[in-house]
Amino acid sequence: MINFKDFAKTAYNNAQCKYDGKNYYTHIQMVENGIDIYRKVFKSDEDYSIACASAIGHDLIEDANLTFNDIQKVTNKRIAQTILALTDVPEENRLLRHLNTMDKTVKNYIAIIVKMCDIRANAIYSKDNGSSMYKKYVEEYEYRRPIFKIALKWYNKYLDNKTLELFWDELDKIHNYKKQV
Repeated sequence: MINFKDFAKTAYNNAQCKYDGKNYYTHIQMVENGIDIYRKVFKSDEDYSIACASAIGHDLIEDANLTFNDIQKVTNKRIAQTILALTDVPEENRLLRHLNTMDKTVKNYIAIIVKMCDIRANAIYSKDNGSSMYKKYVEEYEYRRPIFKIALKWYNKYLDNKTLELFWDELDKIHNYKKQV
């Protein structure tokens, strides 16, 4: 059996994916770190395992030009479906791309959590490195947050709400989000 982490690393490298000029796996490890920190958000060990694999492969379709079938061959259908739910749809601008992608993402609670870890990783990295992308990530959080928060209420039986609230608190802090009173 193929090791999915090795498979993903090879695919990202073969596609010459970079993250701020660094090896793309820098970003993947940051997303994996978020999954590890908030692992208790999942009530099921199986969901946590799917999230771990999906964190590794979340950009394989979008950035490494692999297909759903390529991923399913080395993982399983649930992981491939979660990665597909995270894959941006082609659109004319960033806002429409995100909105149309969220239509898929909200149908898969594991994908939402992985996306939150991706958002976390991008914001922390850009903030810590003084990147101009940080401002854009803060702006995007404004519309992603309420959509994901509402969608996650549909999946209460699968998620630990206490851990989820800790995660939202960290994301709010990273993005300087001010809650409406």
